Amino acid sequence: MTTASKSVARAPVPEFDAVVLGRSFAALRAAGRLRDELRLAVHDTAGATSARYDDVDHRWDILDGSTVVARAKFLVDGDGTLPLCGRDGARCTANTLTAKGFPNLFRPATAVHPDPVGYTVACIEHMRAYGHDYVERRARVPICDDDFPELSFDRPTPQFWVG
Repeated sequence: MTTASKSVARAPVPEFDAVVLGRSFAALRAAGRLRDELRLAVHDTAGATSARYDDVDHRWDILDGSTVVARAKFLVDGDGTLPLCGRDGARCTANTLTAKGFPNLFRPATAVHPDPVGYTVACIEHMRAYGHDYVERRARVPICDDDFPELSFDRPTPQFWVG
């Protein structure tokens, strides 16, 4: 028997366009609209225990305990109670729809916004129309006439690149 026959390969982690956490009304509406209106591959789950942003691959890892069970470009937090770990290990404490340090995260269940699900869908649709794959809340909102002035669609420059 060779060592190769003793090795066990892990199953690949499924990857989606978006993962929607929780079973709140906002989560169910967001999952349905992302599927129906934007034709995204959406996985909705109530079984996740946490989520963390992978700054190397620019994806969200969805965890059940310590096991990554799914990966996604966008994370819609329809639960509002799960631990989220953003860029550089930041913890999510803001009760806003988007948060600085948490790329491609939308939180319609915890946000004070007139239509948080519509905002989430419109923002992702805007990104698709303009070829963006990254969105994050700005530290300060500039005075401008953009559709989403509070958001930045560019990845931050890593500190070791700044000369």
